[in-house]
Amino acid sequence: MKQNTDLIETSALKIGVVINVIMAIAGWIAFSVTGSEALLLDGNFSFISAVTTVGAIIIIHKKHKRTAVFPYGRYFYESFFTLSKGILILGVIIAAVFQNAIKILEFIEGKELEKLKTGPIVIYMVLMVVLCFGLAFLYQNKNKKINFKSSILAVEAKASKIDGFMTIAVGVALVLTTFVPETSRFSFLLYIGDAIIVILMAILLLNTPFQVIKEGFIELGGGSLQNQESVKQIESVVQNHLPDGLAIDRCHISKTGSSHLVLIYATSNESTIALDKLSQFRKSIHENIDVDFPNSEVEIVFRD
Repeated sequence: MKQNTDLIETSALKIGVVINVIMAIAGWIAFSVTGSEALLLDGNFSFISAVTTVGAIIIIHKKHKRTAVFPYGRYFYESFFTLSKGILILGVIIAAVFQNAIKILEFIEGKELEKLKTGPIVIYMVLMVVLCFGLAFLYQNKNKKINFKSSILAVEAKASKIDGFMTIAVGVALVLTTFVPETSRFSFLLYIGDAIIVILMAILLLNTPFQVIKEGFIELGGGSLQNQESVKQIESVVQNHLPDGLAIDRCHISKTGSSHLVLIYATSNESTIALDKLSQFRKSIHENIDVDFPNSEVEIVFRD
C-alpha cells in the first residue's frame, strides 16, 4: 500500500516538474515579447514550483525511514513542505500586489510607462490555462486514487490553480487593451491594465495560502486532525472493537503529512487486563483503518 501510494505521488510530481519548467520558459518568452512584469512573475512562480516539486519527490522517498530520533518516520517533512509551499504562495501573491501597486503609483505620478504589447498573448494564455488546470486536475485525480491522503498533491493542486487564475487575469487584461483607443478615457488600461487585474485577482486568491499555512502549522504542532469525517471514522472503529473491561476516556487523532497518530486514552474496569487482549485491540484497529489511513500508528495510554 505504501509503495503504491508513493508511486502515484511520484509519477504525478514528475509530470508536474516537466510542465512547470515548460510554463516557466513560456512565461519568460512572453515577458520578452509583451514587456508585462506580471508575465515575468508568472514564469518565475512556475520555475520555483518546479524546484520545490523536485524537493517533494525527494521527501516521498525519505519519509518512511524510521530512526531512533524519528521512531514514527519522517512524515513531518510533508507537513513542513505544505507549510513552506503555503508561505511561498503567499509571498508570490504579496509580491505581485506590491509590484503592480508600485506600477500603478508610478503611472499616477506621471512616470512614462511603455504601452503593453499584446503579441501572441492569446496563444500563451490558452496554453498556460490548459497546462495549469490540467496539472491541477492530474494532482487531484491522483490524490483521489489514494483517498486524498497526500498533503503534497493537495497543496500542489492549489498552487497550480492559483497560477492558472493569475495567468487568466493577466491574459484577459492584455487582450482587453487591444480594444481600448488611445483617446479613450480608459486609455490608462493600455499601460496599467495588467497591474489592476493582477491586484484584484490576488486579493480574491489571498485566502488559499492562509488555509495551506494553517494546515501545515497545525500538523507540525501536533494538533488534532481537522477533517471531522476522518475523526468520526477512526473513533467509530475504536469503539466498535473495544474489548470488554476497557473504557475509553477520549481519543486524540493527529495527522502529520500522510501519517496518522491515534492516541487512545483508556481506563480499565478490571484490576488487570491481558496483554494479548490489548494487542488484538490495536491489531483490529490497524486492520480497519490502514486502507484509508496508511502509515498510521495506534497507541493506548492508561490513566488513573
